[in-house]
Amino acid sequence: MGAEASTTSPVPAARLHLKVAWLCGVVLFLEGYDIAAVGYAVPALVDAWKIPAASFTKVLTAGNIGLLLGSVWVGLLGDRLGRKPVLIRCVVAFGVLSLVSAFVGSPLQLAGLRLLTGVGLGGSLPIAVALASDFAPRMAKGRFLIFMSTGVPVGFSLGGLLGSWLVRRFGWPAIFVTGGVLPLAMVPLLAIGLPEPMVVRTEPWLHNLVLALFQNGLATTTILLWAINAFSLMSTFFILLWTPAILHSTGASLSQAILATTIYSAGVIASPLLAALIADQVGIERVMTCGLAFGALCVLTIGLFYPRFWLLSLVLCGAGIGGGCQAGINTISALAYPPSIRSTGAGWALGAGRVGTIGGALLGGVVLALGFRAQKIFLVASIPAFGTALLMAVLGQLRSNSGNR
Repeated sequence: MGAEASTTSPVPAARLHLKVAWLCGVVLFLEGYDIAAVGYAVPALVDAWKIPAASFTKVLTAGNIGLLLGSVWVGLLGDRLGRKPVLIRCVVAFGVLSLVSAFVGSPLQLAGLRLLTGVGLGGSLPIAVALASDFAPRMAKGRFLIFMSTGVPVGFSLGGLLGSWLVRRFGWPAIFVTGGVLPLAMVPLLAIGLPEPMVVRTEPWLHNLVLALFQNGLATTTILLWAINAFSLMSTFFILLWTPAILHSTGASLSQAILATTIYSAGVIASPLLAALIADQVGIERVMTCGLAFGALCVLTIGLFYPRFWLLSLVLCGAGIGGGCQAGINTISALAYPPSIRSTGAGWALGAGRVGTIGGALLGGVVLALGFRAQKIFLVASIPAFGTALLMAVLGQLRSNSGNR
């Protein structure tokens, strides 16, 4: 598929690269904040509305469904209508809807708004990654995109801390007000600072962008990317969502359980920062395969030996190294496709990952309901983790053989 992205912006190339990276990175940071911070609103809403925590299951589920819909639908729009205008509309959408969420009065109302907010959030990630890849420096695309994608885990971790402080200081509506005001304040900066790539197509207009993901030798790559995203996010969210409950059930205090999960998140942040330094020299698929395999090995180690708390926390940090490889997976999902279908390719790959996110949450609930001990639960979690590493190794070999490094 012949396609080439270019821009007529008068800004020097180096400055343009950095400007796009910072603006898109901030958007991803805000996405990470919103996804994490809403979890801190739920306990406060349980107290405020005097209802059981189980009533908010539909709220969290609706948000994940919205993320799935946004990934697959908005990715298509990015290739149809242009990445810059679609990204700005996504930011406006989740900013406004987050503000409105501060005034809800029931879980059903909040679930409806989280569904719509999720569409904007789910669409912003593939569009931002695709847009940044259009302007990434040719010799350092992997490093450039991985660094930018670190905005999501950083926003997730800092968003949780900020959300916790906001709830204690101002009450639960402050979480949604902050999640609305910050994105809306970004809109003028995005409108002025983001360039719009001019995609020059050397073939007729693609009427079916999804079908194009399976043409011209891309079918195997597409299938592998969908499976990699699904397994990766299933493993990550399995551990992220259920580790506090699992540790608490084995005698760890609530503060210890939260601390251990925070240490896992530190590994998630450190992973892309370390990978970006060597991705272009060693090969991004090779680096991701090693990182994913190391993370899976750490999860398996917990399942086999279940060490004491402090050693367990260190091993969880290693597991987070594997979870943080999602930034590299997002990068590959954009670089694997030509500019004319890049948003669609990244969006549908991430959409498959959103299915894994829902699956990870459900899988954790199932194994807990079946009465699995903590060690066996981590053994189960290691299965999709090793599956991700194996599939990434296959993808790396495939792209190496085809010369698409």
